[in-house]
Amino acid sequence: MTEYNKLCKYLIYIFLLLYLVLNSFFLTEFPFVHSDESWLSGLSRDILEKRTFSTTESFFDLYPRNPHAIKIFFHTIQATVIHTLGYTIFNMRFISLVFGVLTLLVFYKLIHQLFHSLWLSVISVVILALDIQFIYASHFARQEIILLFIFMTALTINMVHLDDLSLKHVMITGILMGISIGMHPNSFIIAIPFGLLYGYQFFFRKKTIKLPLLYILLLSIFASVFIAISLSFNADYLSDYGSYGSDLGVTQSLFEKATQLKYYLLKLYYGISGTYYTPNIRFQFVLFFIAAPAALYYCFKETHTHLRERIIFAFLAIIGVLAGIVLIGRYNPTSIVFFFPLLYLLVIYDLSKLSLMPKKLALLFIVAALTIISITNILPYTKVSYGSYLSSIGKTVPKTSRVLANLNAAYYFESKGLYDYRNLAYLEENQVSFSEYIDKNQIEYIIYPEEMDYIYNHRPLYNGMYGNLYPYYDDMQQFLNRRCILVDSFDNYYGMRIAKYFLTKEWHVKIYKVSPQ
Repeated sequence: MTEYNKLCKYLIYIFLLLYLVLNSFFLTEFPFVHSDESWLSGLSRDILEKRTFSTTESFFDLYPRNPHAIKIFFHTIQATVIHTLGYTIFNMRFISLVFGVLTLLVFYKLIHQLFHSLWLSVISVVILALDIQFIYASHFARQEIILLFIFMTALTINMVHLDDLSLKHVMITGILMGISIGMHPNSFIIAIPFGLLYGYQFFFRKKTIKLPLLYILLLSIFASVFIAISLSFNADYLSDYGSYGSDLGVTQSLFEKATQLKYYLLKLYYGISGTYYTPNIRFQFVLFFIAAPAALYYCFKETHTHLRERIIFAFLAIIGVLAGIVLIGRYNPTSIVFFFPLLYLLVIYDLSKLSLMPKKLALLFIVAALTIISITNILPYTKVSYGSYLSSIGKTVPKTSRVLANLNAAYYFESKGLYDYRNLAYLEENQVSFSEYIDKNQIEYIIYPEEMDYIYNHRPLYNGMYGNLYPYYDDMQQFLNRRCILVDSFDNYYGMRIAKYFLTKEWHVKIYKVSPQ
C-alpha cells in the first residue's frame, strides 16, 4: 500500500470518528424530539421490564394496539441499550448515529470498489455525511438509518460481485433482507431492488433462474417465521394488522397510491409536513434532477462494461425503492433517505466523467452548498432544549407520578406512569367519560400543552394527530376547571408538535394537579 493510499484511509477513519463525536454534541436537540421516538423506545422499555415481546405499549390503554414480531430485532437493540446505559433520548439516538457512521463506511467501500479512487471515495463520504437528510436520519431514534445500513451493505456485496453473482451472494442478501423484517415493515422497500437485480440478471444476462428463486424463497421463509411468531403473540394478528394498515391507507388501490406520489415529492420539496421535521432539500432535488438524466446518458455511452452494469443496477435500485414506497402507500417523509446514497452515487459517476479541474470545482461547490444548507437547517435548533422541557416538568411533577401528557415527555417518567392523549379519541367508543378515564387510571397530573387548544380551534385540519378532540374537549375543560388545581405553567417549544409552528414561539404548557373525587 502506497503512502498516499494509507493517508486516504487514515483520513476516512479520522473523519468518521470526528463525525461521531461532533454529532454527539447536538444529538439531543436536532431535530426536535418526536413522539415516534418515545413511542418505539417506550415499547422497548416495556418489553425489557415484562421480559416478553408479546406486549403492547403501556401508555396506550384505549388506543388500539396489538403485539407482533415485525420489529423484534429493533426493540432488542433498544432494550439492550436501555438495560446497559439507561432510558434517555441521547442513548436512543446514539444507536442511530452509530449506524449512520457505519453506513458512511460502507458507502466509502462501495465508491472505492466502483471508481478505484481513494480521494474520490473520501470526498463522496464527506458529501453524504454533510447532507441534512442523512444527518436527520442519523439523529432520529427510528429504524430508517438501520435499514439504510443493511441496504447499503447488501448493495455493496452485490455490486462488488455483480460479474460473478452466486447463490452464496444471494443467500447473504436474503438473510440481510430477512433480518431487516425484524427492524421495520419498510424492509419491503429495500428488498425490492434486489429482486429486480436478480430478475434482470435472469432475463437479460441469461444467469440461472436459481438466483431469483432462492431470493424469493429466503424472503418467504423469513416472512413466514415472523408471521408465525406474531400469530403466537396474537391469534388475530393478520386481521388486526390488516385493519391497522387499512387505517393508514395501505389497502388503497395501486392507482390511488400512485397519484399521491407527486404530492409526496412536492411536500418534501417545499418542506411541508404534519409532525415530522422536514429539512430544506431543494438543492438536492435540483442536483439529483440534473444528475440522474446525465448518468443515464453517460451509461449508454459507457465503454467499460464493468461500470455500466453497476450503474444500471443503481438505477434498478432507485426504481425498486420508488416502487416499494408506492406499493406500500405509506408516504412517510423519513423514507426519502433510502434514495440519497444511490443518487449521490450517480452524482459521483457524472463527475468522474469530467476532467480534473472541473471535477474538483464541482465537488467543492457541492460540499460548500451542503455545508451551508445543513448549518442553516440546524442553527435554529440551538435555541431549543429538550432537557429544559423535561426539567420544567420535573420542578412540579415527580417522575413516579401517573400523568396524562404528550408522549414526547415520556423520557422523564418511569414506565407505566404516562398515558398519551391519543387514548382520548376512543373514550366515546369505550363509553367512558373524560373524568371516568382520569379516575380509572388514577392520574395525578395533567400536563396540558397549548397545542391542544390550537388543534381544537383549527379542527378538523389536525385531527390526524390525536383524533377528533370535539367529542371530549368540553368535558376535559370542565374537568380541568372543576377537579384540577393549576400548580405550574411554563413556556417551551415542546408545547407544540406541529412541525411548521414548532419554532415560531415558545408555547404555553400548563400542569394541573388532579384533586380527589
